[in-house]
Amino acid sequence: MKEFRCIYDPLQELMEYYGKDKGEKRTVKTDINISIEDMLKNRIVDGDKIGVEKELVKALKKYSALQIINDILLEGMKVVGELFGSGQMQLPFVLQSAECMKACVSYLEPYIDKVEGESSKGIMVLATVKGDVHDIGKNLVDIILTNNGFNVINLGIKCSLETMLESYTTNNADAIGMSGLLVKSTAIMKENLEIMNDRNLTAPVILGGAALNKRFVEGELREMYNGDVYYANDAFDGLKFMDTIMEYKRKGERPKLEVYVDPRKNENKIESTTEEIIIKSDISRDNKIPKPPFWGSRIVEDIPLEKAFEYINEVALFRGSWNVYKDRNKADSEYDKLINEEIIPKFNELKLQAKREQLLSPKVIYGYYPCKSEDNSLIVYKPKNIAQDNLYAEWEVDINTSEMEKWVTFKFPRQRTEKHLCISDFFKSEDSDVFDVVPFMIVTVGEKATEYAQKLYDNNQYQDYLYFHGLSVETAEGLAEYWHKIVRRELGIDKKDSTDTKKLFQQGYQGSRYSFGYPACPNLEDNKYMFELLKPERIGITLTEEWQMVPEQTTNAIIVHHPKARYFFIK
Repeated sequence: MKEFRCIYDPLQELMEYYGKDKGEKRTVKTDINISIEDMLKNRIVDGDKIGVEKELVKALKKYSALQIINDILLEGMKVVGELFGSGQMQLPFVLQSAECMKACVSYLEPYIDKVEGESSKGIMVLATVKGDVHDIGKNLVDIILTNNGFNVINLGIKCSLETMLESYTTNNADAIGMSGLLVKSTAIMKENLEIMNDRNLTAPVILGGAALNKRFVEGELREMYNGDVYYANDAFDGLKFMDTIMEYKRKGERPKLEVYVDPRKNENKIESTTEEIIIKSDISRDNKIPKPPFWGSRIVEDIPLEKAFEYINEVALFRGSWNVYKDRNKADSEYDKLINEEIIPKFNELKLQAKREQLLSPKVIYGYYPCKSEDNSLIVYKPKNIAQDNLYAEWEVDINTSEMEKWVTFKFPRQRTEKHLCISDFFKSEDSDVFDVVPFMIVTVGEKATEYAQKLYDNNQYQDYLYFHGLSVETAEGLAEYWHKIVRRELGIDKKDSTDTKKLFQQGYQGSRYSFGYPACPNLEDNKYMFELLKPERIGITLTEEWQMVPEQTTNAIIVHHPKARYFFIK
């Protein structure tokens, strides 16, 4: 049978394009004089695993399997790390290199003679901390470490400290990696370190996650923990710190970690001895109250997937989820070429696949509720003596004539500076003779998204894993954006909506929506009140013990109709 070979490889073209900066073009694959060592290294850098077995067979005639892995392939991964660190390689292509590395190692494993000894450079126990359901960051660390010669014991999500410590001891590991996404997870990490202190444990710990920063980890946590603590801003930081940990372990020494100096710290600052006075905002509450189409809650499951896709924020997807950034040292045209020739085609391909294979299933549960505010609190009401079965449905009552009672109370934080804003400021006060209206919503694209992403990860399809996971999360965000528009339309306040979808992402409409766990309402525990109102278990959504929603591809919001409502931060 005639063998067909792809003669155009977009990734190869990309690598050649970057190579032009050094006055050279990557044409090594066609050079018959290239050594087998350089051929394999370039396979790793290019992420080209198709047909690599022939070159591995050739290399095995000259080297042992471990020599090929440690002296040739890992050198290729080192180059990948350098390209990533200098901004010359984007994360999706780093993962393609990792796929090639994994394929090479899998092929070589049967040839590794056990008498050669342990091939691992070190062992890390890795987990997402208790209560946290997010695993993309943790899994990227696993991919980079594993394909750079380390053994990773990946314990998954919602992992207790006891499980981590047991695995650390059982596997004679060299470090523990803890990951988490939201602010609550950083508190869990601190609590874990305090418990380890109480037990006189000093295992090296590497911490990573979106809510962490260098000041918190290296300033506060490093100072309080008896062992060594490192802050990993990305997966390659994790690799760098594991190399450091192992280097000093071989020497039998403890690393001399720098003392973090907070550049914002003012040594001469005089602490106030008087109680701080909380000033309220000057938000007017004379705005007109829109009339909702119904009171109570409603489930919507027949939402076309295309509608959610229409409202995906491509900047958030490409840069935030897929980590495709513009290099400041490169021309805009180069970034545009990457986006137009690589990223957008992949985006369109994934949308077609998700629709064809029914990987994403948009569902919404939302409702309109009577409410009033009191200081920093928002009080939600329900009809008095309403039957439980009728409570979680559309209410057949007139709230202005029916007897109402308090149901759920949200207590929001207030800004201590700036405009002294609080979410409760945007609703009629308790002494008003009329009820205001507050919509709540929870949207999801379903459990199958999580299952499919995990399948890609388990099958070592790292690049596809990153792409699909990002698409699923941003589709949930797009669904929230779309349904917020539906709510504005139902309330009759959509006349101020921007006709440009992209401007909707900058709040190009009346009012605002706030999700629990984020700046204006950072208390994630408030999710339990949202669940009390909407009972989203009816569409397969649950809460973890730390108040995070499952499936991960789920988001919620309190919607505010007030014309002056905008995003703001609680510091």
